[in-house]
Amino acid sequence: MSVEAVGTARRGRGARKAVRQKRDVKMLPALRRRLPLVEPMDLDQIARIDAASMHILENVGVVFCDPIALADWTRAGAKVDGERVYLDRHLVRELISTIPETFTYHARNPANNLPFGKDHMIFVPMTGAPYLRDLDDVRRNPTLDDLANFHKLSHMLPALHSSAHHIVEPYDHPISQRHLRITYSSMKHSDKTFMGMTTSPKNAEDVMEMCAILFGEDFMETHPVVTGNCNGNSPLVWDETMLGAMRAFCPRNQPVLCSPFVLGGANTPASVAPTVAQLNAEALSALAYTQVVRKGCPAIYGHYLSTVSMKSGAPMAGTPEISLMNFMIGQMARFYGVPWRTSNTLGGAKTLTRRRVMKVQRHYKP
Repeated sequence: MSVEAVGTARRGRGARKAVRQKRDVKMLPALRRRLPLVEPMDLDQIARIDAASMHILENVGVVFCDPIALADWTRAGAKVDGERVYLDRHLVRELISTIPETFTYHARNPANNLPFGKDHMIFVPMTGAPYLRDLDDVRRNPTLDDLANFHKLSHMLPALHSSAHHIVEPYDHPISQRHLRITYSSMKHSDKTFMGMTTSPKNAEDVMEMCAILFGEDFMETHPVVTGNCNGNSPLVWDETMLGAMRAFCPRNQPVLCSPFVLGGANTPASVAPTVAQLNAEALSALAYTQVVRKGCPAIYGHYLSTVSMKSGAPMAGTPEISLMNFMIGQMARFYGVPWRTSNTLGGAKTLTRRRVMKVQRHYKP
Protein backbone atom coordinates (compact mmCIF):
# COMPACT_ATOMS: atom_id res chain seq x y z
CA MET A 1 0.00 0.00 0.00
CA SER A 2 1.33 3.43 -0.93
CA VAL A 3 2.05 6.14 1.61
CA GLU A 4 -0.91 8.11 0.25
CA ALA A 5 -3.26 5.14 0.68
CA VAL A 6 -2.06 4.53 4.25
CA GLY A 7 -2.65 8.18 5.06
CA THR A 8 -6.16 8.04 3.62
CA ALA A 9 -6.97 4.87 5.58
CA ARG A 10 -5.72 6.42 8.79
CA ARG A 11 -7.76 9.54 8.21
CA GLY A 12 -10.80 7.31 7.57
CA ARG A 13 -10.31 5.44 10.84
CA GLY A 14 -9.79 8.71 12.66
CA ALA A 15 -12.96 10.17 11.19
CA ARG A 16 -14.97 7.12 12.18
CA LYS A 17 -13.51 7.25 15.69
CA ALA A 18 -14.41 10.93 15.98
CA VAL A 19 -17.99 10.15 14.97
CA ARG A 20 -18.18 7.35 17.54
CA GLN A 21 -16.83 9.57 20.30
CA LYS A 22 -19.10 12.50 19.51
CA ARG A 23 -21.90 12.61 22.07
CA ASP A 24 -25.46 12.86 20.85
CA VAL A 25 -27.36 14.51 23.71
CA LYS A 26 -30.46 15.36 21.71
CA MET A 27 -33.44 14.32 23.82
CA LEU A 28 -35.66 11.57 22.49
CA PRO A 29 -39.32 12.54 22.05
CA ALA A 30 -41.94 11.55 24.59
CA LEU A 31 -42.61 7.85 24.20
CA ARG A 32 -45.95 7.12 22.56
CA ARG A 33 -47.25 3.83 23.81
CA ARG A 34 -48.04 1.26 21.16
CA LEU A 35 -47.76 -1.85 23.34
CA PRO A 36 -50.84 -3.57 24.74
CA LEU A 37 -51.83 -2.51 28.24
CA VAL A 38 -51.28 -4.80 31.21
CA GLU A 39 -54.71 -4.92 32.85
CA PRO A 40 -55.08 -7.44 35.67
CA MET A 41 -58.62 -6.24 36.51
CA ASP A 42 -61.75 -6.67 34.42
CA LEU A 43 -64.44 -3.97 34.23
CA ASP A 44 -66.37 -5.44 37.15
CA GLN A 45 -63.30 -5.42 39.37
CA ILE A 46 -62.53 -1.81 38.42
CA ALA A 47 -66.09 -0.89 39.39
CA ARG A 48 -65.67 -2.68 42.72
CA ILE A 49 -62.46 -0.78 43.53
CA ASP A 50 -64.18 2.47 42.57
CA ALA A 51 -67.21 1.65 44.74
CA ALA A 52 -65.00 0.74 47.71
CA SER A 53 -63.03 4.00 47.36
CA MET A 54 -66.19 6.07 47.14
CA HIS A 55 -67.55 4.29 50.22
CA ILE A 56 -64.38 5.29 52.10
CA LEU A 57 -64.69 8.92 50.98
CA GLU A 58 -68.37 9.13 51.91
CA ASN A 59 -68.45 7.15 55.16
CA VAL A 60 -64.92 7.15 56.60
CA GLY A 61 -63.77 10.49 55.28
CA VAL A 62 -60.33 12.00 54.77
CA VAL A 63 -58.53 14.15 57.33
CA PHE A 64 -57.35 17.52 56.00
CA CYS A 65 -55.07 18.99 58.68
CA ASP A 66 -55.36 22.52 57.35
CA PRO A 67 -57.91 25.24 58.21
CA ILE A 68 -57.74 26.80 54.75
CA ALA A 69 -58.49 23.46 53.07
CA LEU A 70 -61.37 22.84 55.47
CA ALA A 71 -62.87 26.23 54.61
CA ASP A 72 -62.40 25.48 50.90
CA TRP A 73 -64.20 22.15 51.24
CA THR A 74 -67.05 23.77 53.16
CA ARG A 75 -67.55 26.29 50.36
CA ALA A 76 -67.40 23.45 47.81
CA GLY A 77 -70.32 21.71 49.53
CA ALA A 78 -68.53 18.85 51.33
CA LYS A 79 -69.50 17.73 54.82
CA VAL A 80 -66.79 18.83 57.27
CA ASP A 81 -66.65 17.52 60.85
CA GLY A 82 -63.63 18.88 62.69
CA GLU A 83 -60.69 18.05 60.42
CA ARG A 84 -62.46 15.14 58.73
CA VAL A 85 -64.01 15.79 55.32
CA TYR A 86 -66.72 13.49 53.95
CA LEU A 87 -66.80 13.65 50.16
CA ASP A 88 -69.91 12.77 48.20
CA ARG A 89 -69.05 10.62 45.18
CA HIS A 90 -70.95 12.91 42.82
CA LEU A 91 -68.95 15.91 44.04
CA VAL A 92 -65.69 13.98 43.59
CA ARG A 93 -66.59 12.87 40.06
CA GLU A 94 -67.66 16.40 39.12
CA LEU A 95 -64.39 17.88 40.37
CA ILE A 96 -61.97 15.36 38.84
CA SER A 97 -63.79 15.61 35.50
CA THR A 98 -62.24 19.08 35.06
CA ILE A 99 -58.64 17.74 35.27
CA PRO A 100 -57.07 17.83 31.78
CA GLU A 101 -56.45 14.32 30.47
CA THR A 102 -53.46 15.59 28.48
CA PHE A 103 -51.25 18.66 28.54
CA THR A 104 -47.85 19.79 27.28
CA TYR A 105 -44.84 20.48 29.46
CA HIS A 106 -42.90 23.53 28.29
CA ALA A 107 -39.15 23.48 28.84
CA ARG A 108 -36.59 26.28 28.81
CA ASN A 109 -35.58 24.92 25.40
CA PRO A 110 -38.79 24.69 23.31
CA ALA A 111 -37.27 21.76 21.43
CA ASN A 112 -37.67 19.80 24.69
CA ASN A 113 -41.38 20.48 25.15
CA LEU A 114 -43.27 17.28 25.95
CA PRO A 115 -46.84 16.08 25.44
CA PHE A 116 -48.01 14.17 28.51
CA GLY A 117 -51.03 12.02 29.28
CA LYS A 118 -53.08 9.29 27.60
CA ASP A 119 -50.57 7.33 25.49
CA HIS A 120 -47.70 9.82 25.86
CA MET A 121 -45.14 8.86 28.50
CA ILE A 122 -42.05 10.63 29.81
CA PHE A 123 -39.13 9.34 31.85
CA VAL A 124 -37.90 11.21 34.94
CA PRO A 125 -34.91 10.42 37.19
CA MET A 126 -35.50 9.06 40.67
CA THR A 127 -35.27 11.59 43.48
CA GLY A 128 -34.47 11.87 47.17
CA ALA A 129 -31.43 9.62 47.56
CA PRO A 130 -29.86 10.41 50.97
CA TYR A 131 -26.50 8.87 49.99
CA LEU A 132 -24.51 8.20 46.86
CA ARG A 133 -21.80 5.71 46.01
CA ASP A 134 -19.02 7.43 44.09
CA LEU A 135 -16.54 6.13 41.52
CA ASP A 136 -14.16 5.17 44.32
CA ASP A 137 -16.93 2.89 45.63
CA VAL A 138 -17.37 5.07 48.72
CA ARG A 139 -20.87 5.54 50.17
CA ARG A 140 -21.13 9.14 51.37
CA ASN A 141 -23.34 12.18 51.83
CA PRO A 142 -23.99 14.06 48.57
CA THR A 143 -23.07 17.71 47.97
CA LEU A 144 -24.50 20.40 45.72
CA ASP A 145 -21.69 19.67 43.22
CA ASP A 146 -22.79 16.03 43.15
CA LEU A 147 -26.37 17.12 42.49
CA ALA A 148 -25.15 19.36 39.66
CA ASN A 149 -23.38 16.38 38.09
CA PHE A 150 -26.56 14.31 38.26
CA HIS A 151 -28.52 17.15 36.65
CA LYS A 152 -25.90 17.37 33.90
CA LEU A 153 -26.09 13.61 33.35
CA SER A 154 -29.89 13.82 33.20
CA HIS A 155 -29.53 16.52 30.56
CA MET A 156 -27.07 14.46 28.53
CA LEU A 157 -29.04 11.21 28.60
CA PRO A 158 -31.37 11.27 25.57
CA ALA A 159 -33.93 8.90 27.14
CA LEU A 160 -34.51 11.10 30.22
CA HIS A 161 -37.02 13.89 29.71
CA SER A 162 -36.47 15.85 32.93
CA SER A 163 -33.77 16.91 35.36
CA ALA A 164 -36.22 16.29 38.27
CA HIS A 165 -35.11 18.13 41.45
CA HIS A 166 -33.15 16.62 44.37
CA ILE A 167 -31.88 13.45 42.70
CA VAL A 168 -29.58 13.37 45.71
CA GLU A 169 -29.90 15.47 48.86
CA PRO A 170 -27.14 18.16 49.02
CA TYR A 171 -26.18 18.14 52.70
CA ASP A 172 -23.57 20.89 52.35
CA HIS A 173 -26.24 23.61 52.28
CA PRO A 174 -28.60 24.56 55.12
CA ILE A 175 -32.20 23.39 54.86
CA SER A 176 -33.46 26.99 54.81
CA GLN A 177 -31.69 27.60 51.49
CA ARG A 178 -31.52 24.09 50.08
CA HIS A 179 -34.71 24.24 48.00
CA LEU A 180 -33.42 27.36 46.23
CA ARG A 181 -30.10 25.73 45.39
CA ILE A 182 -31.78 22.54 44.19
CA THR A 183 -34.23 24.38 41.93
CA TYR A 184 -31.50 26.63 40.51
CA SER A 185 -29.36 23.58 39.77
CA SER A 186 -32.27 21.95 37.92
CA MET A 187 -32.73 25.10 35.84
CA LYS A 188 -29.07 25.85 35.21
CA HIS A 189 -27.67 22.46 34.27
CA SER A 190 -30.46 21.30 31.96
CA ASP A 191 -32.89 22.93 29.56
CA LYS A 192 -35.43 20.11 29.97
CA THR A 193 -38.50 20.31 32.17
CA PHE A 194 -37.90 19.83 35.88
CA MET A 195 -39.58 19.39 39.26
CA GLY A 196 -40.05 21.94 42.02
CA MET A 197 -39.58 21.46 45.76
CA THR A 198 -42.76 21.18 47.86
CA THR A 199 -41.12 20.68 51.27
CA SER A 200 -43.14 23.59 52.69
CA PRO A 201 -45.70 26.07 51.38
CA LYS A 202 -43.08 28.84 51.48
CA ASN A 203 -40.57 26.70 49.58
CA ALA A 204 -43.20 25.93 46.96
CA GLU A 205 -43.96 29.65 46.63
CA ASP A 206 -40.24 30.33 46.19
CA VAL A 207 -40.13 27.77 43.37
CA MET A 208 -43.08 29.49 41.68
CA GLU A 209 -41.29 32.83 41.91
CA MET A 210 -38.14 31.33 40.39
CA CYS A 211 -40.21 29.85 37.56
CA ALA A 212 -41.85 33.22 37.00
CA ILE A 213 -38.39 34.78 36.60
CA LEU A 214 -37.37 32.09 34.11
CA PHE A 215 -40.59 31.76 32.09
CA GLY A 216 -42.72 34.80 32.95
CA GLU A 217 -45.87 34.88 35.07
CA ASP A 218 -48.20 35.33 32.08
CA PHE A 219 -46.62 32.37 30.29
CA MET A 220 -47.13 30.13 33.33
CA GLU A 221 -50.85 30.98 33.39
CA THR A 222 -51.37 28.90 30.26
CA HIS A 223 -48.26 26.68 30.08
CA PRO A 224 -47.20 23.98 32.59
CA VAL A 225 -43.45 24.33 33.13
CA VAL A 226 -42.70 22.47 36.40
CA THR A 227 -44.10 19.64 38.52
CA GLY A 228 -44.66 19.47 42.27
CA ASN A 229 -44.94 16.27 44.28
CA CYS A 230 -47.32 16.26 47.25
CA ASN A 231 -47.31 13.15 49.43
CA GLY A 232 -50.28 12.11 51.53
CA ASN A 233 -49.97 10.47 54.94
CA SER A 234 -51.65 7.11 54.69
CA PRO A 235 -54.09 6.20 56.01
CA LEU A 236 -56.39 8.97 54.79
CA VAL A 237 -54.56 12.13 55.91
CA TRP A 238 -53.38 15.20 53.99
CA ASP A 239 -51.32 17.58 56.09
CA GLU A 240 -50.91 21.35 56.13
CA THR A 241 -47.47 21.26 54.46
CA MET A 242 -48.59 19.38 51.37
CA LEU A 243 -51.91 21.19 51.05
CA GLY A 244 -50.13 24.53 51.31
CA ALA A 245 -47.73 23.43 48.56
CA MET A 246 -50.70 22.48 46.37
CA ARG A 247 -52.09 25.96 46.89
CA ALA A 248 -48.78 27.40 45.66
CA PHE A 249 -48.72 25.35 42.44
CA CYS A 250 -52.38 25.04 41.45
CA PRO A 251 -53.29 28.77 41.30
CA ARG A 252 -50.34 29.23 38.91
CA ASN A 253 -51.72 26.42 36.71
CA GLN A 254 -48.76 24.16 37.46
CA PRO A 255 -49.33 20.41 37.90
CA VAL A 256 -48.84 18.50 41.13
CA LEU A 257 -48.49 14.79 41.72
CA CYS A 258 -51.12 13.79 44.29
CA SER A 259 -49.18 10.92 45.82
CA PRO A 260 -50.38 8.86 48.79
CA PHE A 261 -47.39 7.36 50.64
CA VAL A 262 -48.23 3.68 50.96
CA LEU A 263 -46.40 1.12 53.08
CA GLY A 264 -48.51 -1.89 52.20
CA GLY A 265 -49.47 -3.90 55.28
CA ALA A 266 -48.37 -1.14 57.70
CA ASN A 267 -50.53 1.89 56.91
CA THR A 268 -52.89 -0.07 54.64
CA PRO A 269 -54.66 -3.43 54.81
CA ALA A 270 -52.39 -6.44 54.33
CA SER A 271 -53.65 -7.41 50.89
CA VAL A 272 -53.51 -5.84 47.44
CA ALA A 273 -57.11 -4.99 46.52
CA PRO A 274 -58.03 -3.16 49.78
CA THR A 275 -54.71 -1.31 49.64
CA VAL A 276 -55.51 -0.05 46.13
CA ALA A 277 -59.01 0.95 47.25
CA GLN A 278 -57.56 3.01 50.12
CA LEU A 279 -54.82 4.57 47.99
CA ASN A 280 -57.38 5.39 45.30
CA ALA A 281 -59.58 7.19 47.83
CA GLU A 282 -56.61 9.18 49.11
CA ALA A 283 -55.50 10.16 45.60
CA LEU A 284 -59.03 11.11 44.51
CA SER A 285 -59.50 13.36 47.54
CA ALA A 286 -56.34 15.31 46.68
CA LEU A 287 -57.05 15.40 42.94
CA ALA A 288 -60.49 16.78 43.72
CA TYR A 289 -58.97 19.42 46.02
CA THR A 290 -56.71 20.71 43.23
CA GLN A 291 -59.88 21.55 41.31
CA VAL A 292 -61.38 23.28 44.34
CA VAL A 293 -58.27 25.48 44.38
CA ARG A 294 -58.38 26.15 40.62
CA LYS A 295 -60.82 24.52 38.27
CA GLY A 296 -59.14 23.08 35.19
CA CYS A 297 -55.58 23.17 36.50
CA PRO A 298 -53.49 20.12 35.55
CA ALA A 299 -53.00 17.42 38.17
CA ILE A 300 -51.49 13.93 38.14
CA TYR A 301 -52.56 10.77 39.94
CA GLY A 302 -49.36 9.87 41.80
CA HIS A 303 -48.32 7.42 44.46
CA TYR A 304 -45.40 6.04 46.41
CA LEU A 305 -45.61 2.28 46.78
CA SER A 306 -43.75 0.01 49.14
CA THR A 307 -44.68 -3.12 51.03
CA VAL A 308 -43.71 -4.09 54.55
CA SER A 309 -42.40 -7.41 55.78
CA MET A 310 -44.94 -9.00 58.08
CA LYS A 311 -42.05 -10.61 59.98
CA SER A 312 -39.70 -7.69 60.56
CA GLY A 313 -41.71 -4.58 59.67
CA ALA A 314 -38.99 -3.51 57.23
CA PRO A 315 -40.09 -1.74 54.01
CA MET A 316 -39.48 -3.79 50.85
CA ALA A 317 -39.09 -2.30 47.37
CA GLY A 318 -38.85 -5.30 45.07
CA THR A 319 -42.00 -7.32 45.76
CA PRO A 320 -44.47 -8.56 43.13
CA GLU A 321 -47.35 -6.89 44.97
CA ILE A 322 -45.91 -3.46 44.12
CA SER A 323 -45.87 -4.25 40.42
CA LEU A 324 -49.42 -5.59 40.60
CA MET A 325 -50.60 -2.44 42.39
CA ASN A 326 -48.90 -0.28 39.75
CA PHE A 327 -50.89 -2.00 37.03
CA MET A 328 -54.14 -1.69 38.99
CA ILE A 329 -53.57 2.01 39.75
CA GLY A 330 -52.95 2.61 36.04
CA GLN A 331 -56.32 1.08 35.29
CA MET A 332 -58.03 3.29 37.86
CA ALA A 333 -56.36 6.45 36.49
CA ARG A 334 -57.50 5.57 32.97
CA PHE A 335 -60.98 4.85 34.34
CA TYR A 336 -61.15 8.42 35.72
CA GLY A 337 -59.46 9.97 32.69
CA VAL A 338 -56.55 11.59 34.55
CA PRO A 339 -52.81 11.35 33.81
CA TRP A 340 -50.78 9.31 36.26
CA ARG A 341 -47.27 8.62 37.50
CA THR A 342 -45.83 5.17 38.05
CA SER A 343 -42.52 3.70 39.16
CA ASN A 344 -40.29 1.12 37.56
CA THR A 345 -37.00 -0.79 37.93
CA LEU A 346 -38.21 -2.14 41.25
CA GLY A 347 -35.59 -3.96 43.24
CA GLY A 348 -34.49 -4.69 46.76
CA ALA A 349 -30.70 -4.81 46.32
CA LYS A 350 -28.71 -2.55 48.64
CA THR A 351 -25.58 -2.44 46.43
CA LEU A 352 -24.52 -3.09 42.86
CA THR A 353 -23.13 -6.55 42.20
CA ARG A 354 -19.35 -6.77 42.38
CA ARG A 355 -19.15 -7.61 38.69
CA ARG A 356 -21.20 -4.53 37.79
CA VAL A 357 -19.09 -2.27 40.03
CA MET A 358 -15.92 -3.51 38.36
CA LYS A 359 -17.39 -2.76 34.92
CA VAL A 360 -18.30 0.77 35.98
CA GLN A 361 -14.83 1.37 37.41
CA ARG A 362 -13.16 0.11 34.23
CA HIS A 363 -15.42 2.29 32.09
CA TYR A 364 -14.60 5.47 33.99
CA LYS A 365 -10.91 4.76 34.55
CA PRO A 366 -8.88 7.77 33.32
